[in-house]
Amino acid sequence: MNTLRRVSLVACGALAFAATLAEAYNVYRLGGEDGNPWSAAISYEPGEYLVIGPDGQIQDRVPFSAPDSHPTWNDTLMVNVDSTGGVWMRPFWVPDTLNLAQDGVRNRIPRGLYDNIAVGGTNHTTGVIERIRPMFDGDPQTAAFFAASNTDDSEIRSQFVVQNLIIDLGADYPINRVRFFPRLSKNDIKIDQIIAGMAPPKLDKETLGEEDFSDNFLPWFEIAGANSVQNFAAHASFRTEDSPWFKSISPREVDSKNDSRLTILRRDTESQATILDARFPLQSLQWVTIRPLYPTSNWEIAEFQIFGKGYVPRAIYTSAVLDFGEEMAWGKIRWKGDHDLDSKILIRTRSGSDSDPNLYWLPSAVAGEFKAITRQEYERGNIKKRFTTLDERHWSFWSAPYPWEAGLADPAQPPHAWVDGTEILSPGPSRYFQFQLLVLSTIDQSTKLQELEIQFARPAALEVVGEIWPLDASRTESTAFTYSVLPTLEAGHGFDRLEIFTLTRVNAVRSVRVDGVEVSDAHPPEILDDRIVVGFPKLAGQGDTFKLIEVEFDARVVRYGTQFQGWIFDSTANEVKQLISPGDATVDFPGNALGVRTVGLGEELLAEVEIAPNPFTPNGDGINDWARFQFQLHEVSTPRMLTVNIYDLSGRRVRQLQEQNAVRGLFGEEASILAWDGMDDQGIAVRPGIYLYRIALDADSGEEVQVGTLSLAY
Repeated sequence: MNTLRRVSLVACGALAFAATLAEAYNVYRLGGEDGNPWSAAISYEPGEYLVIGPDGQIQDRVPFSAPDSHPTWNDTLMVNVDSTGGVWMRPFWVPDTLNLAQDGVRNRIPRGLYDNIAVGGTNHTTGVIERIRPMFDGDPQTAAFFAASNTDDSEIRSQFVVQNLIIDLGADYPINRVRFFPRLSKNDIKIDQIIAGMAPPKLDKETLGEEDFSDNFLPWFEIAGANSVQNFAAHASFRTEDSPWFKSISPREVDSKNDSRLTILRRDTESQATILDARFPLQSLQWVTIRPLYPTSNWEIAEFQIFGKGYVPRAIYTSAVLDFGEEMAWGKIRWKGDHDLDSKILIRTRSGSDSDPNLYWLPSAVAGEFKAITRQEYERGNIKKRFTTLDERHWSFWSAPYPWEAGLADPAQPPHAWVDGTEILSPGPSRYFQFQLLVLSTIDQSTKLQELEIQFARPAALEVVGEIWPLDASRTESTAFTYSVLPTLEAGHGFDRLEIFTLTRVNAVRSVRVDGVEVSDAHPPEILDDRIVVGFPKLAGQGDTFKLIEVEFDARVVRYGTQFQGWIFDSTANEVKQLISPGDATVDFPGNALGVRTVGLGEELLAEVEIAPNPFTPNGDGINDWARFQFQLHEVSTPRMLTVNIYDLSGRRVRQLQEQNAVRGLFGEEASILAWDGMDDQGIAVRPGIYLYRIALDADSGEEVQVGTLSLAY
């Protein structure tokens, strides 16, 4: 897109936006039945966003752009699939008859030979690429031919003869088969029999030549492979300490070994197969190599083919930098799709104030120092020395991944209400936005997306910063916190709600003040399971700028580094929430942060176990009939198996109280009350005496256990 076109689109977007009602918000939609094509977000023209009115109807469609100086997107092994509900996006599925070593398989991976594969030899002998190109051209009438020498001179025999031919597919694929063969003749009296014996895909007899070169088959060879973990360089000239090249194989040693970083897939010194079809267990490979094992006669390969089956193990879709023309507040992100349990999907975002997230560098004339360069200089720079870093001054880091279930659209809810989805964690207001999808699949389990939506609107404040105090909190008891928020407002800005994420349910909200005036009596705070929402008279325009909002509440912190993320929004308008940035909101506290540390305990995940009353008397009189358990789980962010069992002194289990998947939190309060009534698993009262309890948590490092005693009397 030329600059004039881009400017006109931005201007068009700004005018359309200015004409909308304050209650309207915007949605950028990809996929589905009426969204922008998935391919649009990886181009200079990402499509249009929708202006949605309070009734959920589309008020306008606003085209916008991506910066046109250079591509800022990436698509590795994602494909679009027509299905129910529109065009879906999912990782590339490799059918078992697809030859991966050919042109056009995945042309979005820039490689050296056919823009999706690169080839070469261990020592990159002059002309090697042109010499072996016929092996991958899909034409069985052309071949890469090699003449063997009978000389005992190792210098002569070392010229490429024992070295690896290297095929770089550009990314990991699930591979279990390699096939190669010389030029065959359609006039061979056995050709029909040969083709009939081939596994699919079979050769087309009519594509074969007249002359027969089947005697040039390769009987002594070694096939090997490596996955992307080895991180080989794309070319011998580009090798670095972190990205090495393949080791040269010594021609002076009889039976010299291959590169130890390669996995040997098939080795044969007496093959009689004209068409060699090597099978091996399915595995992820980016590089496949073949080398002759000291050939004693001429040999050739007309076609070298690689096959596999299943989803590619790793696929990335990174959008272009989306330019929305002016600063926006980012609301929520949500999606529709199917997620197989054995696969993983990471969805994350970042935002910025200029069009390029990167800074570009080369070493300076001073040893150990580097100089900033332009993008154009970077593209011309030495590939082994140049590097990029994030422009932290103008761009945020990638957000933490959004949980799949949190962002999943709820079909039972009206889409325009946006009660589903999850809050975008990238800071705003900002003009530029980018998102990324990373899918990790197994052979037959993956994730596919039908639709993805990003909600945004004009900001409620020009800027809003917040901080929490104190920064050190107890893990064993509630801490009294003060949350301070300072907005910068101009005409057209305003909000009347503050939402604070607390992770666990707070014990109490003690005060809400705006500019020193208590407002909680007129606007009672709302306490939810993992956050609080406080209201106050609407702050609007320059007259209310820098009015300090203070919220005092008591909460228990069960995770080190808990971020008390906050948002402001206008409950009378579109309710798009604007993320609060950590900063200096008040001179009363020096923290300037929204994260807190926990003190007073070690690294235990399972802590602060209390049983009361102990002893207990389950005799039915209503007094001390139950022994109640209370404990805390720390640092457990994904569900882990938690069990609570009661044993007698002989070690026999008498009662299982709890077996569930649990995450961090306080167990034993309110709905999660955990208690023993003195009965065994069969509902029979146990004898009085001393019993053992065992609380166990399945942790990454093994099982974490807390054991103790409790007494039962009647």
